[in-house]
Amino acid sequence: MQLQSSSIPLPALQGWHPGEQAVQAIIHLPERVAITAIVDRLPEQHRIFHTSRLHFLPVTTLDEQCRPWASILCSSDGMPNFISSPTDGSLTVKARLWPGDPIIRNLRSTQFHHDKPPLISGIGLEVSTRRRNKFTGHISDVSFQELDIDLTLAVTQALGLCPKYINIRSIVPFHAVSPRVIYERLNLRDKERLPDDVIAFIHAADTAFLSTSYVAAQDDAKTYPSRVGINHRGGRLGFVRVRPSDGKTLVLPNYAGNRMMNSLGNMHMTPVAGMVFPSFSSGSVLYVTGKAENLYGAGARTLMPNTNVISTIYVTGFSFVGNAIPLRETGSTERSPYSPPACYLTEEKPPDVSFTDVTVSLIRTRVLNDTLATLTFKTSRAVDIRPSQNCVLDLSEFLRKRSHALLDWQEDESTINDDCVRTWTVSALPTSDIPCIFSVTMRAIKGGLVTPIIHRLAENADPHMTGESIDVAEMDICARLRGIGGDLPVPEAVAACDGGRRLLWIAGGIGLTPFLSLTNHVANLAARGYGVWDVALVLSTREPEVMLDLIRGAFVSARAICQSTADFVFFIHVFSPREFQLPWSFPPFVSLIRHEGRLDDNGTLFGSVDAKSRESHICGPLPFVLNAMKSLKTAGVDPECVKRERFTY
Repeated sequence: MQLQSSSIPLPALQGWHPGEQAVQAIIHLPERVAITAIVDRLPEQHRIFHTSRLHFLPVTTLDEQCRPWASILCSSDGMPNFISSPTDGSLTVKARLWPGDPIIRNLRSTQFHHDKPPLISGIGLEVSTRRRNKFTGHISDVSFQELDIDLTLAVTQALGLCPKYINIRSIVPFHAVSPRVIYERLNLRDKERLPDDVIAFIHAADTAFLSTSYVAAQDDAKTYPSRVGINHRGGRLGFVRVRPSDGKTLVLPNYAGNRMMNSLGNMHMTPVAGMVFPSFSSGSVLYVTGKAENLYGAGARTLMPNTNVISTIYVTGFSFVGNAIPLRETGSTERSPYSPPACYLTEEKPPDVSFTDVTVSLIRTRVLNDTLATLTFKTSRAVDIRPSQNCVLDLSEFLRKRSHALLDWQEDESTINDDCVRTWTVSALPTSDIPCIFSVTMRAIKGGLVTPIIHRLAENADPHMTGESIDVAEMDICARLRGIGGDLPVPEAVAACDGGRRLLWIAGGIGLTPFLSLTNHVANLAARGYGVWDVALVLSTREPEVMLDLIRGAFVSARAICQSTADFVFFIHVFSPREFQLPWSFPPFVSLIRHEGRLDDNGTLFGSVDAKSRESHICGPLPFVLNAMKSLKTAGVDPECVKRERFTY
């Protein structure tokens, strides 16, 4: 379907509502995402995504008791053809429901009032790519034809979200559904427990969706209007626990995400929440709703050791339906590298065998400038890392213990609830000769916790900032490797007779790091005579000398430097606010083109490099990514063909 053109989205909100502000203050979070990231209509990419990529749509609606319930909407055949977007402020959904889904009761009993239409929130999630985009608004029209529902939604807020904790799976339509309501208890008595098979279903889940509600106080209603919310929650199997003592309180650990605190902020002000647990292996789906509470610090750890922030839902109603979802997963599930091992409750007996992550030891540091450093780690066993991927490190042991022996610093309230998990792109990969060594390049974040400490230690090892790689193994700095992530495509060789490979890499600041290992990968292939390569790297940076030296290092570390320019050309377009000089030169197949100022948004540069004929990948902070996408589109590049990753630190 051809979409009407979208107008430019504008900020949707005047600020974080009182609950979000309160939770941000309790956890002492520095603001990482601006409120302006939430816009007042659907960006064009969201409209394309919702209308062409989704096999299912989780949504939140309220029942007559104002309890939030999460539902799963699908087409009758499981195909991604049930959502359309007539305008950038609206969506229409034509879905096939099944008995037991609470949305049936919620919307059939709803009385529509022009001044107070029913609220809704939805989250589009593509489980095969980890892409997700959220929207919030209200229902302007609804009609039922038996179990078929037609919804017209007015969208007032839209937000793109990070891919953390989403487990990748491949799903396909499944037509042999036969929905059967196994349990439907919409109002549980106080001493009534969840059935054992329902608890087992929760403990076997690795994916759920959390529904919340924010009811604005009368004085706040104009500035911070009421809304409902829905967010993805994922982890390893059993990451959501049920208290054995009452058999009905769900305990949900809060994993560090976009740090907006939308869901926790909603529950802080309006202490109700719901969850839906879909199974893509059996098609069963569990819906729960109840009273919500957030616990922090010692209160959280008393209930669930080793966690600093949790939410509990005391279930007051649930519905469990078998063989309902017209989708099934095929093949194995790829666990998110961000997900920590499942935490068990104090009142539970953990399993005898637990997941053991790989240990990494910091062996070398290289200070690049007053904020950038390259860290080299040794793993306890060989780890497979592909070009452009990142490592997820749990640095809690280092931060809580070892760092205090190495530096004189004091923890305060702002550090207590930090999970000490950090994600850094791997800039130098393990090799077949050295399979346990890899490097990352990180920036010390002003106001951050882990990165400034590590940078200070690196400076202590090289007080004159010589730029040399320094052995720091004696510092005995260790971490746990939670996993390896990142899904930028790794280019393989294409012969000249098939046109070769034409790549366009676009990097904003430290967003260069994924392209370092990719550069090394391509240089190695070219050096061995594999394929024909034409690479254009567009780099926007305030630190051109440092960033270009990192690129040079990626070439130098290749197994053999390619001397022929016939099969390998590499253009670097550098945008910098100042002039600079390099005391060294690139290999002969590299051309350096300098530009003053910022990357244009009118397509001039991308037109000059024939971006339409290249495979485009972007990494950088959100404003940079949006500007580059605008410029690419103006240059005639299909936005759907651009691989992009928000990469801020």
